[in-house]
Amino acid sequence: MATPIWAPGVNGPDQPNTARVRDYWLGGTHNTEADQQQAAHFVSASPHLPYLVRTHRAFLRRMVRKLAHLGVHQFLDLGSGLPTAGNVHLAAPDAEVVYTDIDSSVAAMSRDIIAGVDGVAYLCADFCEPAKVLESAEVRETLDLTLPVAVLVVDVLHFVSDEKEPHKVLRTYMDALAPGSYLGLSHTFRDPLQSAVGLFSSMYTDPVPQFAYRDRDQIVSFFDGLEVLGSGVVPLPLWELGEDEQDLNPEHFPGLGGLGRKR
Repeated sequence: MATPIWAPGVNGPDQPNTARVRDYWLGGTHNTEADQQQAAHFVSASPHLPYLVRTHRAFLRRMVRKLAHLGVHQFLDLGSGLPTAGNVHLAAPDAEVVYTDIDSSVAAMSRDIIAGVDGVAYLCADFCEPAKVLESAEVRETLDLTLPVAVLVVDVLHFVSDEKEPHKVLRTYMDALAPGSYLGLSHTFRDPLQSAVGLFSSMYTDPVPQFAYRDRDQIVSFFDGLEVLGSGVVPLPLWELGEDEQDLNPEHFPGLGGLGRKR
């Protein structure tokens, strides 16, 4: 089997990749048989994982549409994974977007996916190093930091340990941006996966993600100094829910999200 150009290097089609597993759960096409097998392994231990991933992505789309309605045309999507399956530039086709991911193979794959799309760039970087991100050529050449920018951190903060000081990281981004900029984020706040991750670890030799679950107060504090909009920091299915979207028990969703504006 030849290596597709969207699956380069050591994380090619024979080795599963977390970003491609998520793409598979989101109904995307940038995944391989190895990714699908890994997805099945995860689901065998935690059947609701695809639902969690899809709910975070639906939240992202609603947030991007709201921001576009508010007149925002610039987005910095931190830890975005693959830019497929309804990601930012697809939800807001006229916007300028910079995606980031720390995985070089994901970044290479993503650059191929967005090749030829005007106003969209992909940066390989650790978003916990905001100075490097903000000073990068991708950001400087795509976004005008003198105008409002929406920083999006969706379905990724629960992978960032306290040692990396995520609250300080996000404050650094917002301090560097123009008034009228926004911070949109989601975060899993209960631990529905702990037993499943333990079960997976005992069943398989593949590495599993490390999670940093935070309580509601810790998540709300990410918005300190910002004006929280709309319905506040709430379970994702309750945030600006569209008439065409339904969740049987939205209040039980184990993740919170919200949108804040820099005054």
